[in-house]
Amino acid sequence: MPPVPAFDADRWMDRDDSPAGRNGSIRGLVNPALEAPHRFASFARTTPGLLTIVSTILVIAILAAGGAMVLSAGNRQSQLDTLVSRTEPLSNASQELFNSLSVADSVATTSFLQKNTGDYSSVEAYHKAMRDASSAIVRATSGINDNQSREMELVLKIQTALPEYVQLITTAQTNDRLRNPVGASYLSQGSVLMQDTMLPAAEELYQRTSRQVSDQEARLVTPLWFPLSGLVAAVIMLIIAQFWLAAMTNRRLNIGYLLATGLMIFALAWTSVSSVLLWNAGTKGVQGTVQPLEQLTQARIEVQQARTQEALGLIERDYGSGRQAEFSKSVSSIDTTLDNLRDSVSTPSRVDQAREALVDWDKTHALMVSQLQNGNYSQALDTALQTNDFDVVDQQLTELISDTRKDLRDLLVEGRAAAGRVTGLVLALTIISGVCVILGTRPRLQEFL
Repeated sequence: MPPVPAFDADRWMDRDDSPAGRNGSIRGLVNPALEAPHRFASFARTTPGLLTIVSTILVIAILAAGGAMVLSAGNRQSQLDTLVSRTEPLSNASQELFNSLSVADSVATTSFLQKNTGDYSSVEAYHKAMRDASSAIVRATSGINDNQSREMELVLKIQTALPEYVQLITTAQTNDRLRNPVGASYLSQGSVLMQDTMLPAAEELYQRTSRQVSDQEARLVTPLWFPLSGLVAAVIMLIIAQFWLAAMTNRRLNIGYLLATGLMIFALAWTSVSSVLLWNAGTKGVQGTVQPLEQLTQARIEVQQARTQEALGLIERDYGSGRQAEFSKSVSSIDTTLDNLRDSVSTPSRVDQAREALVDWDKTHALMVSQLQNGNYSQALDTALQTNDFDVVDQQLTELISDTRKDLRDLLVEGRAAAGRVTGLVLALTIISGVCVILGTRPRLQEFL
């Protein structure tokens, strides 16, 4: 028998004797899948496997901690954007509406006292106050998202009453020009509508929107505890992995892990310090801006109402003890408010000037009341109109409100910027830390290849 050539003898290796069909292909897919856990367990028991698993867990932990912080800071920044662009402007529109209505009522009443003086500046001031009130209503309406909310109900209540008030004042002014005494009656009706309906609604609207600003500000400056705990956990895991790797390889600390640990510690420190500073600034901000702004607004309203009552007393030629007691109570309340706010505002000198003018106004008012009670109406009228103490008090309060609102917006904008700085820095540091872990693990793995 002749010998078989070698290449013919080995042809059996090229033949597939396994049965063809679907079962063979399924077995080819299932068997590797069933063996995968066993292979992974075997791989995990090796040093390269442990290194790979540990480094993978570290990278995931770092990126998860950084991602949570970035998402939380980004969400906070978005909420601060809403606070700066919608909530605070709505509160400011409510404050301006509250003030404008009070100013309108005050100057409408005062204008009746100036009919024989040739000074019609109060008439123009009245029209300006009404324009400001109308503008504030429009801005407040556009800033309210829920048409069924109490805030919208209050705005509509004011909006409905405003034409009626304007009609009463216009009728009063028309009768006054015709020397018809009934004009004073229309003026009183308009003032009652303002004092009993419109101003309480405006005050509630302002209190609600101002409370929204303070509540949102207090919530948005609290530290991001959950993302911070993730950064702490990532740092702890890096430290443990650092010592584990040093013990396993009998070498000094791994430079890649060391850099990753340092970067994450820096990210944690930066975020913690920023959170504490923002929380401290926010807490002081509520006490130093929102609350003083509310109190200053209320003080200005009291000033306007006191001026209105003073003018009504002259128009009606009736200044009894009850009206005088109410005026004295208002002056005392305004002075106490200003005294308490002196250390909270950025310009204490304005508070001092307002208090000095308030004292002078009180003295002038006492002289006016004395003259009125003695039957010297013309002298009482001249005394009330020739003094500018009320204007000084009102002007200083207006400037204080404007300065305090600016401080509030600066605080909110700084909080938004701080959230943005945290987002960018933490994102960069976590990515670099993850790369450092990979670079630190790679040389150790290469030793086993």
